[in-house]
Amino acid sequence: MTKRHSSNDEQQNFTKLDNDYVRNTDKAINRKQQARKRKMRRIVFFAIIPVVIIALLLNVLSHQNEVLATKEKAKKEAEQHLAELKEEQDLLNLKIKQLEDDEYIAKLLRKEYYLSEEGEIIFIIPDKEDKKDD
Repeated sequence: MTKRHSSNDEQQNFTKLDNDYVRNTDKAINRKQQARKRKMRRIVFFAIIPVVIIALLLNVLSHQNEVLATKEKAKKEAEQHLAELKEEQDLLNLKIKQLEDDEYIAKLLRKEYYLSEEGEIIFIIPDKEDKKDD
């Protein structure tokens, strides 16, 4: 078998020997090249898999962060609503206690409904707002 290789300025002709040693050497070289290709494929494969796994994990992490932020916002809103309801409950409890007091009820009836006790006269004094005609 004859192969021609061109060098910079000169051409060389050579003949390849065809014997067992050369064939075995060529097979060994081919096996090394094939083994090197398999190693590179494995390296690439095992390099791509972790990158894909890391990308998936980062995607899951970002999604969980979004869900967590949404839930924290809802929690803050619920806590604020709870605080408002507790204030309202305290005011209502105070109102209940006041309504259980007979003196408060009498004062409320006199003020709102102009009720009086026997022998009592109620005078209504106009507020300053009512004197717009002056």
